[in-house]
Amino acid sequence: MGRTVPTVRQLMTEEYNEWIKMRTMLPPEEKKALKELLDAALTRSDAGSIVPRVIPSETIFMLMLIHLKTKINELEESVKQ
Repeated sequence: MGRTVPTVRQLMTEEYNEWIKMRTMLPPEEKKALKELLDAALTRSDAGSIVPRVIPSETIFMLMLIHLKTKINELEESVKQ
């Protein structure tokens, strides 16, 4: 990959740039949430490249879910303590 075929990260960045446009119509707290989720997906793009999907959004959404589940696990752990 690279020269003739875009990398997974390049595809994810293109998707990111499309989805981030949605911020213009969101209230401030949701703008922040959208950016956090998209950023979380991009920071995990290496993991996403292990199982490249034809539709890059699928990879982004799965990485967002992983991010959210990690946050839930942390919250559950803090509640237990």
